[in-house]
Amino acid sequence: MDMQTFSVVSREGTREIHVHYNTLIAVGFAGRDQAAVKHHIDELAEIGVRPPSKTPIMYPCSTNSLTKKEKIQVIGRESSGEAEFLLVLHDGEIYIGVGSDHTDRGLETVGISKAKQICPKPMGPVLWPYAEVKDHWDQIKLQSWQKKDGKEFIYQDGSVAGIMKVEDILKAVAEDYPDLKNAILFSGTVPVVDGFVYGDWFRCELTDPVLGRKLSHQYDVEVIGEGVE
Repeated sequence: MDMQTFSVVSREGTREIHVHYNTLIAVGFAGRDQAAVKHHIDELAEIGVRPPSKTPIMYPCSTNSLTKKEKIQVIGRESSGEAEFLLVLHDGEIYIGVGSDHTDRGLETVGISKAKQICPKPMGPVLWPYAEVKDHWDQIKLQSWQKKDGKEFIYQDGSVAGIMKVEDILKAVAEDYPDLKNAILFSGTVPVVDGFVYGDWFRCELTDPVLGRKLSHQYDVEVIGEGVE
């Protein structure tokens, strides 16, 4: 079983927890508007990406792919981050984090699961108790920024209201993982502003305007090779 240490920021202050987990799942096609999800699947099919067998769908990832480092290394230049909230299941409680389901876009035409598995999964070091944000959940912003050629720009600009509710995600995951306890889940993401961009830096943020709090993580992307043909 792997372990990650987080700082939990709550109304009572800040404390540290050690999360032991044996399951890491990237939830795919988890938009709250499933008609829009179907449209997106049709668009992907046009560029050779095979449609999922169901929506939402669970993509298991290696537990050791999680990282809090501020630099990741990838093979090939066609990869990009996806801002997502994290569901951290620990000691019977649900915690919220922020991370990036970094994905190899070129490999998606071979298989989405492979495209996700091959990339590290960056995440921030701070969590919120879900119980403290549950009553105003849909007001929380989910955004990302990229840098390319030295220029920073907004890449995703949405809110968690565009993604399935936490309880619905957990219900869907339970269909495939009925005894899920020690796990970290990536939620699925929000649309990009203006098409995929393969940048060299990525920042993702969750912003809570009610409690005046923010979760953020950023990382550099280093291409270490083009792959072996």
